[in-house]
Amino acid sequence: MTSDSINRTALELFAECGYDGTSMADIAKQVGIKKPSLYNHVNSKESLFLSIIDDVFRSYVDYVNQSLDKRQGETVKNQLKQVLISISQFLSSRHLGMLYMRVLMFPPLDLKETINRRFEAFEGETDEIFVELFKLGVHNQEIKDGDIETYVQAFYTLLDGISTDMFIYSQEKVNTKLESGWYVFWQGICV
Repeated sequence: MTSDSINRTALELFAECGYDGTSMADIAKQVGIKKPSLYNHVNSKESLFLSIIDDVFRSYVDYVNQSLDKRQGETVKNQLKQVLISISQFLSSRHLGMLYMRVLMFPPLDLKETINRRFEAFEGETDEIFVELFKLGVHNQEIKDGDIETYVQAFYTLLDGISTDMFIYSQEKVNTKLESGWYVFWQGICV
C-alpha cells in the first residue's frame, strides 16, 4: 500500500461522489486498509482533498503545455484550436476532468475560498501561456491587434461553454458546437 494508491483511490471517489459524499472510511476500504492506518499516510480528509485538487490543477496546466509543445512551429490558429480540443479531451476524462469540473462548479462550501485561491494561481499560469500565444498571433499578423486580455477571456468563455456541453450532449453534438464556436471566435479575431 502506497501513497499513490491512496491518492488514486481518493481521486476516483472524490470525482464520482464529491467531497461530502466520500469518507475516509470509503477511501480506506477501497484501498484495502483499515481507516486508522490511512491516517499514517494522510493528516485529514481536507488535506488529502486539497493535495489531490492541486495535482488535478497541475495536470491541467501540464496538459495545456504538452498540447502546445506538440504544435510548436504551427500557426497560432492551429495551436489555439488544438489547445481547445485537447482541453476538452482532458475535461472529459473520467476522473481528472470530472473532479476538475466538479470542484470548480460545486466546491465544498467550507473549502470554496481555498479552492478558488488555488485555482486562480494555476489559472494564472495558463493565462500567461495564452497571453504569449495571442501576442505571437498578433506579431505574426494572424490575429487583429487588440486587447490581448479580451482575447484570452473570450477564449476561456468558449472553452467553458464546451466544457459544460460535454456533460450534457453526445460527443457528436459537442464536436459540432466546438467547431461552430471555434469558427465564430476565430472570425472575430483573425486578420
